[in-house]
This record gives sequence, C-alpha cells and structure tokens, in this order.
Amino acid sequence: MAQRIDKQQVLIVGGGYAGALAAVRLAGKAKDRAAVTLLEPRTELVQRLRLHQLATGQKVRAYDIAALTGKRVTNVRGTAVAIDPGRGRAAVAQDGRLTEIPFDQVLLAAGSGDDLDSVPGLRENTHTLGDPPAAERLWGALRELTEGSRVVVCGGGFTGIEAASEIACRRPELRVSLLTAGRLGAPFSERGREQLEKRLAKRGIEPIEGERVGAVEPGRVTLVGGTDLEADLVVWCGGFAAPPLIRDSGLPVDSRGLLAVDGSLRSVGHANVIGAGDVAAIPDFPGGARYRMTCQAGMPSGAHAADTVLAAIKGEDPKPFDFGYIHIPLSLGRGDGLIQFVDRADRPKDKVLVGRRAAVYKEIVTRSPAPSIAWERRLPGMLRWPSGGKASAAQAETATGPAWADGADRD
Repeated sequence: MAQRIDKQQVLIVGGGYAGALAAVRLAGKAKDRAAVTLLEPRTELVQRLRLHQLATGQKVRAYDIAALTGKRVTNVRGTAVAIDPGRGRAAVAQDGRLTEIPFDQVLLAAGSGDDLDSVPGLRENTHTLGDPPAAERLWGALRELTEGSRVVVCGGGFTGIEAASEIACRRPELRVSLLTAGRLGAPFSERGREQLEKRLAKRGIEPIEGERVGAVEPGRVTLVGGTDLEADLVVWCGGFAAPPLIRDSGLPVDSRGLLAVDGSLRSVGHANVIGAGDVAAIPDFPGGARYRMTCQAGMPSGAHAADTVLAAIKGEDPKPFDFGYIHIPLSLGRGDGLIQFVDRADRPKDKVLVGRRAAVYKEIVTRSPAPSIAWERRLPGMLRWPSGGKASAAQAETATGPAWADGADRD
C-alpha cells in the first residue's frame, strides 16, 4: 500500500464528457485533500453526441462548463501543449502566451480530433464534425448546395452513418453517398445490418462499401483503385486521431498514438499521469475487442480515473477499470434510429430496436451527459456503470502493463 499524501494539486486536461465528470467526482470525493484545476480552451461543453445535428442547422442547448463543474473546481481557459511528469509542470498556451501550471497528478482527458493527415487533400477539400465551429461551417456549405448536388460522406462508422442520415433528412433533395472501407454496420448483428441497410435506403442514401479514399480534390473523391467520384461537398468521418499533446510530451503511446495505460488507467512509466476517454489506450477486452471512442465508455473512464487519483492521495492501491457495454445507439435522422444491443464485451446480440422508439431511446442517451455531470457534482460518487463481468476479470489479469495491440480500428 502506498503512503497517504497530503493535499495535492490535481490538473485535469480537457473539459469534455470525461474530463468534466472526472473533475466534479474528484473534487467532491477528495474534499480538502485535493485542489482540482480543469484546463479547457472552451467555455461551453462540446456535445459530440449532437454535432451531426449542429451540422444540419439544428439548435443545440449550450452548457457552461464552469456552471456544470461548480465552485469546488477551478476552471482555467487554455490549451496544454506539453506535460512534464518529472517536474510536475504543464506548459499551457493562454491568450497568445505560454505559461506553466504545476501539478502533483495530471489527468489527461483531452479527447480526440479528426485524422486529416492520412489522405492527401483532406484538410483543404473536406468538411468535418470535429467540433462545433467545424459543424457550423458544414451547415453553411450544405445550405449553399442546389437540388441534385452530391454529398459524399467518407467513413461508414457511427459518426458517418449519423451524419449521412441527418443530411439526407434535412436536405432530401440532395444526393447523399456513404463511403466505407469495410461493410456498413460491421459491428452489428445480421438483423441489425439488415435494418440499417433498409433505413438508409429509405433515406435515399447510396452506400459504397469496400472502398478506400486515396485523395480528395475540389469536386471529386479519388478512390485507392483509381476511380473518381463526383462530389459537390465531401464530409470526412474517417476516424479519430490522438491529440499531439501525448506524443509531443514524450509519454508512452500505443500504435495509434494513444496514451499507454495500465488496468487502473495510470500511464505506463508515470504513476502521476492518468488517462481517460479518447486519449487513453484502455486495455482491450479478451479476444482483442477494443474500447470504442464513445461517451458510453468515456464518462465511466473519467469517473474511474478520478477514483485512481483519489486512491493515490489516500495511499491506497487503485482498482482496475471494470466496464461493460450495453448498446450501440444510432440516430438515423429525426424520428428514426437503430439501437443494437450488445453484451458486456461489445459483441452484438440479435436484439435491435428501430424506428421512433429507437429515436426516443437515442434522445434519452444523448441528453444524459450534462445532467450526469451535474448530479455527480451534487452527489459525488453516484455515477455507476455496467461491469464487464468475466470479460473485465480476464482483462485485469492480462492488463497490468502496456495495453497496446495492433489491429484495424472501426471507421
């Protein structure tokens, strides 16, 4: 057992779903044993679950991060550019100048960004749903398109499916194509894939499966095989990338550039660095299934990361992260949705929910993050999540060291 430590300075980098939840949980449970600082460049919570709605001109409720996290958390506007675990310092860009914030422990929850460097022409010729400004720019471009214009959404993962569906719902006079390197709905059961195909077809969305993007130029998408697709507007949903902060700080990373962590979410080699949400390479499930970059796993990981920090303050050994999935909830445009139920290790069951009931289900899920953060602030430690059961038990036995494994991410 580690030695109990007096009041610590704890810096949380990133005020998204995982970071904000971690801040209120730790501040509430640690009380006077920790001074919690939340570092985030924005004043409002980024609701990634609603960016496809923002990208189609819909109003999205704003949540002020400082109001959500309350008086026990010190909110600082700025962007971390480097982390030095040995010195206990974070280099921070604030208003055009570089400053430092000291810490005893740092919890990294800086989220993920769009991968715009893997294919020529992405930065110059595509739109994304990476953050609210990008989503609003996409809506501005969509409004300029005339009837019959073609929109090509690249990436058949969950973000791409929801974006294509929302665009087709909002602008049904446009031609919408959904391009994916694999099979649409690959993580779903056969029944789930059939329902997905049926509902995309009902929206008039053209699926293009088994094709990779080789380059994007004005007016066209060139596939790896050399075929050109006419495109009046291209939306890139081809996957997330780790923030450069992790690698630039010299912290151990996995093959994807994510922070390498042990089963308790501590950085491998740096006990005072903890990861949560999209930045952390959370140990895989037995059999190689990876944690998806989703709010469903992100908020529990933020809560557990806070508990790992608190364990160090108390001089206790941290517990392994024990989490299990329950569903894959998808919005397919207003009034429609698809819920694929899964087991704790994220393997699809035969059970699916579709149509208006699925849309209501999805809306309940989408509304939950901000209220969950508020309730956690009022009742620290209240957030609970499904256990991984046997899957997490096996995971804990094999995940005491670096947690990286090669393999293709879901697009």
